[in-house]
Amino acid sequence: MTNASTTADETEVLALHHAFVEANKTAYHPFLEAHMAPGATLLWYNLNQSNYHGVDHIVELWKMLAGVMNGKAGIVSTRDDAVTIIGDAALVTYIIDLAADFGPLGKVAQEGRTTEVWQRMDGPWKMIHFHCSNYVPGVMGGK
Repeated sequence: MTNASTTADETEVLALHHAFVEANKTAYHPFLEAHMAPGATLLWYNLNQSNYHGVDHIVELWKMLAGVMNGKAGIVSTRDDAVTIIGDAALVTYIIDLAADFGPLGKVAQEGRTTEVWQRMDGPWKMIHFHCSNYVPGVMGGK
């Protein structure tokens, strides 16, 4: 989402979102450590159907995933990306397409409905919530 009326905050959050999507390809945990809310603030509802409380919890998962991926990048793309700024909060919504080989954990190929919630914290934007769930279009008239 970029156009002539895009605000500086929208541009900044969109850049963070794109960097987050890129970090997902290799489970690059330093991105999480730099851009997630500190301590236990972050609440993460993962596509693997588990919940992660705090940045250290999700970093632990990403470190494990990076280890089993053995340097092989997954395929991660998004569509229908939208950014909404409400004061010091930002909502990013999109559909994610993910395909990755997690070695002994198996291969994954699926789409997800995704929401990122960012909050301006003493200057920089930090992610405070992430939610990704299975996407099945066309159920009961849905898109």
